[in-house]
Amino acid sequence: MSDRKTVMICDDEVDLLYLFRSALEPSYDVLAVESGRSCIEKFIEERQKGKKVDLLLLDYKLGDMLGDVVACKIHELNDVKTFLISAYELEHAIVNHLIERRCIIGIMRKPIRMSVMIKELEKALAPN
Repeated sequence: MSDRKTVMICDDEVDLLYLFRSALEPSYDVLAVESGRSCIEKFIEERQKGKKVDLLLLDYKLGDMLGDVVACKIHELNDVKTFLISAYELEHAIVNHLIERRCIIGIMRKPIRMSVMIKELEKALAPN
């Protein structure tokens, strides 16, 4: 049994998805999806297989729905650590509300430096 953590990445920009995946695959099992709907479906599918998604990197502006909707939906299904990723400046009220509801644990601004992202993930996934 591998003790590697599983990170799911949801972004509708395929080149970014590929970039994130290649940066994370040396250390994590990576699941990559391109839409909010497929993110929720894949999450449920993994859970039904008895697999745990430890962390979710979720783009805010997806083609089919907003990341905050996906984050809260997944939070209802299971307590997973979720980072919202956004190229846009999100309103503090929205971000704070999502953090208070425990839908997300934080936000990362695009463009993201891979080294910074990996440090954030390590911090979030470290045993408390």
